[in-house]
Amino acid sequence: MPLFHSFKLDKNKSVYIWEIKESLMDLKKNISLSSNDKKKLLSIKSLEHKKGFLASRNLFSSAKIDKLGFNYSSDGAPILNNEKHISITHCKNYAGIAIGENNLGIDLEVYREKIISIAPKFINDKEKFIYNFQSPVEGLTLIWTAKEAIYKAVSVRGINFRDHIIISPFRDGDKNGSAKVFLNKKEIKFSLNFMINKNFCGTIAYIN
Repeated sequence: MPLFHSFKLDKNKSVYIWEIKESLMDLKKNISLSSNDKKKLLSIKSLEHKKGFLASRNLFSSAKIDKLGFNYSSDGAPILNNEKHISITHCKNYAGIAIGENNLGIDLEVYREKIISIAPKFINDKEKFIYNFQSPVEGLTLIWTAKEAIYKAVSVRGINFRDHIIISPFRDGDKNGSAKVFLNKKEIKFSLNFMINKNFCGTIAYIN
C-alpha cells in the first residue's frame, strides 16, 4: 500500500499517514534503516509493532527524511538533525508522522469498545460533553488521541492525562479544537486538528 494520506496544516506543518496492508518483508523492501533503527527493530517483539515501526520509516521516505538525519533524545523521543520537530505514531493498521518548525505531537487510534471502561482514568468533569456524541466510543477515542498528542508535544514526564490536560468542548464532527495543559504552575495553550475516519481517528497538537 502506498502513502494513504498526506496534507499540510500550514506552511510549517506536514502530516503523513500510511495504511498497513503489507507483509513485514514488503515493508522492508524500499527502505534503508540506520544502525540505531536496526537495533530498535530487533528489540520489538510484536509483529504488529514491527509493521508499525517499518511503516513509519516508509513515511520518512515520503517526507524525504534521510536515515542519518533522524535520531532519539536521551529520553527516547524522536528528533531530527535539521532542527525541525517530528512526532511518530502507529496503531494496528495505521502509522503516521507529523513534522513542524516547533514542538508538535500526533496520535492515531483505532476504535475499541474497551475505551468506555478506562475513560474515568483520563476524562475529567469538563470533558463529559463527549458522552453526548452520537458514538461515545469514537468521541472518547478522539479525546484520548488529543491528550496523547499533547503529551508527545510537551515531552515532560509525570503528566496526568485527567488532571493536567483539559480539552475544551467541541461539537461532534468538528475538525479543530483547543486544550490547556497545567504544568509546574504554568498554563500552556494548544491547538488541535482532528482526523476522523470510519476505522480510526487521530489528533495533531501544537502550541498556539
